[in-house]
Amino acid sequence: MASPADSRKDEVAKAGLPILYHLDTSNSQRILWLLEELGIQYELRASTRQRQRAPAALTKVHQLGKAPMLTTADGRTIIESPVIVSYLLTTYDTNGLFTSTDPIRTEELSSFATASLGPVTATEMLVEILVEQTPWPISYLTKAIRGRVRAEYTSKEFEKALGYLETELGENEWFGGERLGKEDFMLSFPLDVMVGRGWVHLEGRYPRLEAWRRRVGEREAWRRGLKRGNGYDVMGLGRT
Repeated sequence: MASPADSRKDEVAKAGLPILYHLDTSNSQRILWLLEELGIQYELRASTRQRQRAPAALTKVHQLGKAPMLTTADGRTIIESPVIVSYLLTTYDTNGLFTSTDPIRTEELSSFATASLGPVTATEMLVEILVEQTPWPISYLTKAIRGRVRAEYTSKEFEKALGYLETELGENEWFGGERLGKEDFMLSFPLDVMVGRGWVHLEGRYPRLEAWRRRVGEREAWRRGLKRGNGYDVMGLGRT
């Protein structure tokens, strides 16, 4: 006798569509962008944050209960943005529109978006939230802590990261050269957060990155992804 899980898997397989479990104002926005660039049919199941957390219902899809998650057409659930991006490109980029000419470099930049930028942005977010949610007069202490963390760690790391990315982009339109690639999708979210929350300023110092972000925002697929999603306000992250 088939289990409920097997029945659900069969239903997904018959539908033949991947399902994206999406959370508002999260890194799954870049997955929406990629899906729109690929031009494939997919099902979107969007959730809204509840006290800055993903709703508990997502644990029914995967025990971690975090977005993004992608359920494939044959019923397998994939977590972690880099893996989801790789799967979608391998499975659906049949014309090689986003094929990398330097796979090692592509993986370096894609990993940099999470392994290097991730901890720094998380630290900056933490100290910022700490200040915003600490009552007076303790907030004087937390502001001092935030100042030291920024001076001794996050600001320096942001500066090194932006200098590196500015150099890697060079005179190209995209990080992979003339065509979009995995690294562009992966880097979009951390840069949106860094710039959107005012932690860094690209104007004047990093003109290539500034132009890259403008090109991303001008793409029709990016705009369609924003329209299909349920909100993308990086200033709202961490606020109850």
